[in-house]
Amino acid sequence: AAAAAAAAAAAAAAAAAAAAAGPQRVSAEDFDEEEQEALAAENEAEEELYDQVGSCLGNFLQAFGDAALPYVEGLMPRIAPLLDKARPDEERRIALCIIDDMLEHSAAGRAKYLNQLMPVLLDAAGSSHADLRQCAVYGVGIGAALAPQLFKPHAPAALAAVTAIISAPDAKSDDNELATDNALSALAALLEHHTDVLDAAQMAERLVSGLPLRCDAVESQKVNEFLVKRLEAQDAALLGPAHCHLPKLVEAFVAVLGRGTELAEEGTALRMAGLLHSMGPGCPGLVDAAFAQLKDKQKANFTAFMAGQVPK
Repeated sequence: AAAAAAAAAAAAAAAAAAAAAGPQRVSAEDFDEEEQEALAAENEAEEELYDQVGSCLGNFLQAFGDAALPYVEGLMPRIAPLLDKARPDEERRIALCIIDDMLEHSAAGRAKYLNQLMPVLLDAAGSSHADLRQCAVYGVGIGAALAPQLFKPHAPAALAAVTAIISAPDAKSDDNELATDNALSALAALLEHHTDVLDAAQMAERLVSGLPLRCDAVESQKVNEFLVKRLEAQDAALLGPAHCHLPKLVEAFVAVLGRGTELAEEGTALRMAGLLHSMGPGCPGLVDAAFAQLKDKQKANFTAFMAGQVPK
């Protein structure tokens, strides 16, 4: 572990030194087009190096948890400058991913740093760069779910941030859907853990309106497990006044089951099918209408789940 940390530190130091040299070269009197091309190639290589360092630290944290925290802290003087808004978006994304990994995999890191990192994540969640928004809002969801008491003071700002992403006119476009899926997952975490300080009905309405999650399979699986658990318990906020959310929920569940086990794990999908059997009569014709929109393979997947079987 120590050797891996030392290697990561050396790589980060090398990348930082190279990045610092760039502006000096640009300002040199003999800087020309050829030099510009060479510098662009070097910048690309530096970003790749930073990305490898970030991946290394993420794996390190996932494998060793709190034991890895001191090594990550030792690299923070190299990582923190990457968060500066003047740095390239890709470098900022890498730094946010390292923050996410620390918050997710180190309980000690969450306890020590969540309060000072949450404003950074919430600010990045408003970026015009979709990858930055995705990384930022993923970290917001992690904080909301894994450190609810520490996170509580940030909950209102977090709700505003995820709402802005979800309600954007182009939220479901190809470029933005990954960030939107992560925002919906963070919203589910807020709904699960923070209804003591946030309006459950308002959050449930926003979550249901954004279903289904189609782009990020991992976050989709998390959200669908949450939805199934809550609907099995007849959650009033998710069902809505006079069960007004049922049509959208039925439509979303049919679409999810049509994707086999991609967007919901086997057990969750079978329970989802059971819910459709019970909810369907409350929405006459809606299951059939949603089924008609599926492609042949998706129809086969859906039919298998409704028969209590896992599609192959």
